[in-house]
Amino acid sequence: MILCAATLVVAILFWPTIESMAEVWANSRTFGHGFLVLPVVGYLVWSCRGRLTSLVPVPNPWGVTVLLGIGSAWVFGKLAGLVWIQQAAVVASLPGLVWMIYGTAILRALSWPLGFLVFLLPVGTSLEPWLQDMTAWLILRGLDLSGISYVYQGRFITVGPAVWEVAPDCGGLRYLLPGLSLAYAFAVLTYREPARRLLFLTCCASALMIANGIRAYGIIVGNHVGIASGADHRLFSYTIYGLTMPCLFWLGLKWKQRPDAAAGILPEASDRFDARTAMFACVIGVGGLFLARLSVWFLSGSF
Repeated sequence: MILCAATLVVAILFWPTIESMAEVWANSRTFGHGFLVLPVVGYLVWSCRGRLTSLVPVPNPWGVTVLLGIGSAWVFGKLAGLVWIQQAAVVASLPGLVWMIYGTAILRALSWPLGFLVFLLPVGTSLEPWLQDMTAWLILRGLDLSGISYVYQGRFITVGPAVWEVAPDCGGLRYLLPGLSLAYAFAVLTYREPARRLLFLTCCASALMIANGIRAYGIIVGNHVGIASGADHRLFSYTIYGLTMPCLFWLGLKWKQRPDAAAGILPEASDRFDARTAMFACVIGVGGLFLARLSVWFLSGSF
């Protein structure tokens, strides 16, 4: 109840920032998965309930310090006009509240489920130029292996009479981010060791970029030999993506680990939840966020 009340207050305080994220989710296919993040986080937390049964919440005062730092970061982002910093600060406030109210042991137990919150952030477009170059490189290597002549200049590929641009959308960010979010949830539910989870995510990221290159290469070659055009391109793209993720999950299941309810979790030295301390910490922490919100009004005249 304390966590729900504190989260509601934070959401009300920073509703314009939350609204800015939801607007991007609604208008971008790349970040449309953002609407599903919170339900998935709830399911991942529920799946970890066995690891929490031996733990007693112990409010941690360091969580208050973290929330004050988060409030300062939001103020900086607001005054500097950096929306992504504001959004990151709001998203980080939930793990900060969990640490403040429940303590270090529970935060550690829920670190991976709460880590899924990062997919709320509509960020990553700065990677598009690099992804474009990677896609172009894969296309060119495929054309070389196929013996198809081409001319490449400034992200434009000429194959016969057709000229193809490796545009930002061709970089594959809209495949990479949703794919990584699925892979992240799969890794949390399937593996116990952080190293194994990170390795699986790295493999998935590499595989998704390669699959996107194959997709782009297939579209160009299909058009060149006259077997694909128009809507066929989109169908081919969805087919490649639809095959890649199940194959990755099938391979990932070969290294599945048996769940261990107590792996790496040390109970804190307490046998009863101190609700009074938790509420006092919430008043200070959330009060600090309110002061951060209020300070923007004094400094810029815009609440």
